[in-house]
Amino acid sequence: MTGPEQRLREALEARAASVTYGDLRPPLPPSAGGPLVRMLRRGMKAAGLLGLAAALAAVMLMLSDSPEHSPAQVPAPSRTPAPAPHRPSATPATSAAPTPSPDVPRPEGPEPRAR
Repeated sequence: MTGPEQRLREALEARAASVTYGDLRPPLPPSAGGPLVRMLRRGMKAAGLLGLAAALAAVMLMLSDSPEHSPAQVPAPSRTPAPAPHRPSATPATSAAPTPSPDVPRPEGPEPRAR
């Protein structure tokens, strides 16, 4: 054997001798189902959390009193009573030219013409 091979063999033997029974882990039985079952369990947990979040959001929407979520109410049409033909109207008819009151002095000059 050559020098590097001899040194490699000695190093491997020293490493093997350093491992004791306490360093080895105890034998464990394989997990039931393997990675497929673990993946399904994770998916079921995620689906449960998403369902819980959706239920919470639905309850929050039902309990909120904001007007943007309530249905819009259409106001009823207003009904104004038409004046009866035999009653005089409540507002006096306005004339085309106002008449000045007697205690107000009239301006001098020609009277304005109505257009």
